[in-house]
Order: sequence, then structure tokens, then C-alpha cells
Amino acid sequence: MRIRIALIFVLLTAVSLTVYAKDEKKESEEASELLELFADQESANEQEATEQNSDTADSNVVSVTEQVKEQSNFSQASASIQKKLQDSIDELNRLREQVIEEKVPLSRKLRELQSELLEVRQEYKDTTRMLDSRTLDLSNLRERIKDRKQEASYLSHLLGEYINKFESRLHIAEIQLYKDILEPAKLAPENKTLSEKEIYEKQAALLTVSLDRLFDAFGGVQFKGHAVDSTGDGLVKQGTFSMIGPIAIFKSDDGQVVGTIETRLNSLEPTIIPFSNILDTEAASNVISNSSGMIPIDPSLGNAYKLEKTKETFIEHAQKGGVVMIPIFALAGAALLVALYKAVFLLSKRKPSARKIRALLNAVTAKDEKAAMAKAKSVGGPVGKMLVTGVEHIKEPRELIEEIMYEKVLATRLKLQRFLPFIAISAASAPLLGLLGTVTGIIKTFKLITVFGSGDASSLSGGIAEALITTEFGLIVAIPSLLLHAFLSRKAKSIINQMEQSAVIFVNHVSKTIHQENDAQNVLSKLKLTASQTEDILKNIRNQAQLSGPESVRPYSDDTAGAIMNTPVISVNKTATVAEAIDRVRNANISDDVDNVFVVDEYGKFAGQVMIHQLLTKPEQTQVEALASANTNNVFVRIDTHKNEVNDLFSKYDVVNMPVLDHEDQLVGWVKRNGNGDGK
Repeated sequence: MRIRIALIFVLLTAVSLTVYAKDEKKESEEASELLELFADQESANEQEATEQNSDTADSNVVSVTEQVKEQSNFSQASASIQKKLQDSIDELNRLREQVIEEKVPLSRKLRELQSELLEVRQEYKDTTRMLDSRTLDLSNLRERIKDRKQEASYLSHLLGEYINKFESRLHIAEIQLYKDILEPAKLAPENKTLSEKEIYEKQAALLTVSLDRLFDAFGGVQFKGHAVDSTGDGLVKQGTFSMIGPIAIFKSDDGQVVGTIETRLNSLEPTIIPFSNILDTEAASNVISNSSGMIPIDPSLGNAYKLEKTKETFIEHAQKGGVVMIPIFALAGAALLVALYKAVFLLSKRKPSARKIRALLNAVTAKDEKAAMAKAKSVGGPVGKMLVTGVEHIKEPRELIEEIMYEKVLATRLKLQRFLPFIAISAASAPLLGLLGTVTGIIKTFKLITVFGSGDASSLSGGIAEALITTEFGLIVAIPSLLLHAFLSRKAKSIINQMEQSAVIFVNHVSKTIHQENDAQNVLSKLKLTASQTEDILKNIRNQAQLSGPESVRPYSDDTAGAIMNTPVISVNKTATVAEAIDRVRNANISDDVDNVFVVDEYGKFAGQVMIHQLLTKPEQTQVEALASANTNNVFVRIDTHKNEVNDLFSKYDVVNMPVLDHEDQLVGWVKRNGNGDGK
């Protein structure tokens, strides 16, 4: 450090001397330039004075005197400056000599200092390089220390995780065996008094024990311990455990309790499950006593025993549903009894025979009322009773016969549909009762959670079971009730449809027979025949009608319009007015939507149809015959028209419904178009 300061001082001194020398030289140069300037000025003045003297010598005496004074002043100034210049030059020479005298030792000293400076710089470079190397080594060491700390932290975490998993995978009986070494290893990381080395030693000791456990699992291991007897009063029994792999058996010291070891919920002690077979008990006792022999094995590791305990009878399962199960079962029993009663009632109803109905119509054609009554009674069932009523009033007008038979249909419908709504109510109420049980079960569960918390699943199982079981039984009752109601309703509707179809056939046939005979009598009266001749002709007509038989009694094929037609028909006579037609629609008891009214003549033959909106927009005194004649879409189908042809007609004419006629143009029914454009 001192060398550096001395070197700097010498350099500053040399620089000062150099600057001083330069300043002296500069001053001397300025002085020389000033003298030269004065000299030039003096010469110029002298020349000017000479010229002026030559021109104005006689008239400028005063000017000459002034010039002489000025020349004398310049001379004095020049002498003074020359003196100063000479003094400066002498001082400069003296300084130069002094510098020359001091330059040699200073140069020598400067070279020595420069050499020392190079050495110091080299030393500085070496020191800096060494410092950088040491800094790099120190950084590498810090990184290695950091890596080692991370490895140590990872190993500590890995060992802690291994210890936790090791404890969780231990059999409940092994916890007693490894308790003395497991607890210190678990608590070591939290013990601040232990060094890291001691912590690792305790954890590594458990790792060694776990490896030994793997080897012991192949040949089995026995150790002393205690377990809880599940068959007695829950007493703790001291005895010997014997483990082979995951299978653990226990024998008490007194030899009274032998069985497998399992874990019970909310219990940290092993529980003894005795063998149900005496041979298994003897074999297990022999293995523990002699350390060899045949050991009974449960392949399910106790799961089979647990599943066996979950089995319950139907009554036990139903009792878990609580008090809500009582109305559910009561509703189910009542619905079942009603369904059985209605099934027996509906299935016992006789279906009308086409052969018997044909015989009845033949008797009607022959005007044999006694035979017609006998044939009607032979039909049996609701249809037979309705036909008997029709035969009793066969001599009445067509409209009266229709009303009487329709009244019979209504009475029969009430009997057939009696109690069926109760089954529907049962199907709708059972799920609601199940939902009620669900709500009460959830409320019970939340109350138990408030008291015991959510950790004990067994205390919450009662409310959960009630919530689920009631819903289960509610659906079990509702689904069959719904299916039974649909089946029985369909059966009742089919009987009513049979009655309506038979009534239409009977009424149409009665009306046709009467009008045919009246027409024949009118024609014969114009021919002026005798009474016997007229009776013979009428008898022949009746015989031909009886032999031919009415086509309306022929059974309809499933793929024809007769099979899909609706028999209740709203029809009015063509002489009726709009007001009468509207009253007919209002008084008709037809559940389906009505879009039009069919028009027939006095013989019951189809004459056209009128839309409902036409009736509502026309005057009340307008006859429907005029409206039917103006309607261009009076398309109709026969009873034996194929369903595909019916669908084609619907698509072609874009109508809502079409009348169904027999082969004598009698209106017997109508077919309605469904949402797909097909007849139904």
C-alpha cells in the first residue's frame, strides 16, 4: 500500500514539473511575440513619421515633439519587457538544469515502481483468479448441500409415509407385536431433542423390522397378545396369535376360545370370531399348540362372514322402514284385493259369439220375437243383457232403441269401472308415501348427526335405511298397481266396445229390416195383388234375407277398417236443421273430440258429413242436407277396406276422419286420423 502511495506521489511531482516548465516556456514565447509586436509597431511608426516629416516638416513641429515622447515611452517599455524576458529565460534554464539533475534518479525510481506495479498487478490477477475459483467451489458446495438437504427431506418424508402405510397394512393382531418399535419411529420426526441421525436410525430400525416381517409371512409367526371375545361378555383374553400371511388365528391361554381375528368397527383391539365347525376349531388349536398342522383358511379374509351378517329376512328388512311402512302395506293389500276382485269379475264376463249374434239377427229378420229373445239370452254377458233389452223394444222407433241400449251400455260401464280408480290412486299414492318415509328418515339422520356427529356410520344407518326402504317399497307397490290398472281398464273398455259395436249392428239391422219390408209392401200395393200373393212375396223376401245373412255380423279382420273403426257415431237426418244438429252433438256422450256430424237419410244410409265449424257459422234454420251437399270431401270407406288403403285415403284427401259404411251404404262407424296421418 505504501509503495502505491509513493508511486502516485512521484507521478504527481513529475506531472507538476512538466506543467510548470510548459507554463514558463509559454510565458517566454508570449513575451517574445509581444516584443516582436512592439518592434514592428516601432518600425511602422518610424516609417510613418519619416513620411510625415518629409511632407509636413514645416507645419507640424508640435507633432514631432509628441512622436519623440511616444518613442521614448516605447523604448522604456521594450527595455522593461526585455528584462523580464531575460529573467524568465534564466529562470527557465535554471529549472531545466534542475529537472535534468532530478530526472535520472526519478526515472530509475519510476522503473522500479513500474516493475513493482506489474508484480502487484500479477499478484492481484492471481488472487482474483483464486478468489473466483474459491467462489465457484463454494457455490458448488452450497448446491451440493442443498441437494443433500432435499434428499434428506425426501427420504424423511418417504420413510414417514412408509411408516404410515406399514401401520395401515398391519393386521389388527400385529399391532401388538410391532407397537414398541412402531411408536418411536412415528414420533421421532416430531421429537425436537433428537438429532437427524437418531431420527433416521429409529426409522431405519422399523424398515429392518418390516423386511423381517416379509420373510416371517412365508413360514408363519407366533406371538403372545390379547384379544376381545365376541361370544361372551366382551372380555379380554390373553393367549397366542398365529399368523400365516394375512390369516390370523388366536387361542386363549385357558384353551376355551379359538377362532380367527378380525377388526370390529370403532375398536382398536382384535376381536375373536369363533369357528362354527368343531373340526376347524381343533385344527386351529393344534396349529397354535404344536406350531404345525392344517390351518383352516377363509379365502375371503372374513368378508364372507361380514356378508352373512348383512343378510336379513323380509320382515326385518321391512321393519327398518319405520311406521310409514304400515300405510304402504295397507295400500298394497287393498289394491291387490281390489285388482283380484276386478280381474275375476271382468274375466268372468262372456265374450259375444259372432255365430250367436248372427242367429239373433236372422231371427230379427224373420220377425220371430220369441226366437230373437232366446238367441239374445243365449249370447250371455253384458252384450247379451243389452241385446235382450233391444229385443224387448224391437217394435219401438230406431232412436228409442238406441237410447235404451245406450242406457244399458252406460250402466254396464259404471259396473265395469267400479273400484278401478282406487287401484290408480294406490299407484299414485304409494310413491308419495315412500317419499314421506324418505323425508322422515333424512330428518332422523340429521338429528343423529347433531347428537353423535358424522363419524359414526352405524348410528346413522337407521335413518338412511328408513329413507331408502320406504322409497323402495313405495315403488314396488306403485309399479304393479299401475300395470294392473292399465290391464283392467283395457279389459273393461274392450267389453264396452263390444257392447257398442253389437248395439250398432243390432240397431242398423233392425232399421234396415223394417224399411226393406215397408218398401216391399209399398211396391206390392201398387201392383194390385191379392193378400195371399203379397204375403208369399214378403215371405220369400224374408227367407232370402235369412239365407243371405247380414254382412254386418261377419267378424272384421284385424287389418280392415271395421276392426279400427269407432262405433259411437253422431248422425242426424238430412232434414234436420243446424240447431238440431248442434243439440245432437251436445247430448252425445262421446269422449273423443268431435270434428264433424254425419248426415243420413230416412233409411240410415250415408248422405254426407258437415264440419262442426260450419254448423257454428250458419243460421240455425239451415238444413244440414244443403251443407252436406256443398261439402266436396264426402269420402268414405267400407267395413272391409284394408287399413293401408284407409291410410292412403287420409293422405290423399287430407281429412280428419272418414265414415265407415257397410255394403248397403249403412253408416256403422267412423275412423279418425292419428298424429302420424294413419287411421286409428
